[in-house]
Amino acid sequence: MNNRGEVKNISRVIDDIFSQKHFKIGIDNIKVQEAWTETMGKNINRYISKVYYKKGVLFIKLKSSVLKEELKFEKNKVIKLINRKLGKEYIKDLNLS
Repeated sequence: MNNRGEVKNISRVIDDIFSQKHFKIGIDNIKVQEAWTETMGKNINRYISKVYYKKGVLFIKLKSSVLKEELKFEKNKVIKLINRKLGKEYIKDLNLS
């Protein structure tokens, strides 16, 4: 029940909670990380030490300088593939380090 004695549907309560900004940011980060992993595959992910998403930028920390150069060359293609997987334009830039 809320302040006025009204009963809320549990699914509406959950939607209200997850629509709050800090939850949305965390959920978006998880979605983008999962899309990266699924899109790039196990072989490439062996050379990745960290992946995180913040404000439209996907940050990738790599263990391989060769892979870093290859991904720089294909940066726009990678962004398009991941955004397509997500069904929405989450990623505007890719930061490789």
